[in-house]
Amino acid sequence: MSLQMRISDFDSHLTVEAEGRYRLVDLYDLFDRVQAESEKRGHHGVILDVTRISGTIPLMDMFVLGEHCSQVWKLSFRVALIPPEGGVYSFFENVACNRGVQVAVVSDYEAAMGWLTLPRVSAECAAVFNGVSSSSPPPL
Repeated sequence: MSLQMRISDFDSHLTVEAEGRYRLVDLYDLFDRVQAESEKRGHHGVILDVTRISGTIPLMDMFVLGEHCSQVWKLSFRVALIPPEGGVYSFFENVACNRGVQVAVVSDYEAAMGWLTLPRVSAECAAVFNGVSSSSPPPL
């Protein structure tokens, strides 16, 4: 893996910070490693900070990454992804959520912690949390 990864283990979650130049195969490896580290350490919540990954991720790669997550990230597993400025990470989020993955693209660590501490939510609720939808979330 050419991406550098730093893992911080907290009581309630893991924080994974990745750095390097974008390559599709490296993000596959990163997502697989995030799952493995979460299971190994007994956490169901992860803040994944990819703000230091440089390069443009093509739209089709966002699609296949969302599909890959649905295959490796278990339903009880929850990820708050902090992306770099720009890009189409909301498309990745939609693809993954539509396949049952609990992932939210958030702006910062505060928003990530807020989302991780919510009860299990549907993709629609995650969109409401992120300000994408104007409808109210269903009662929990």
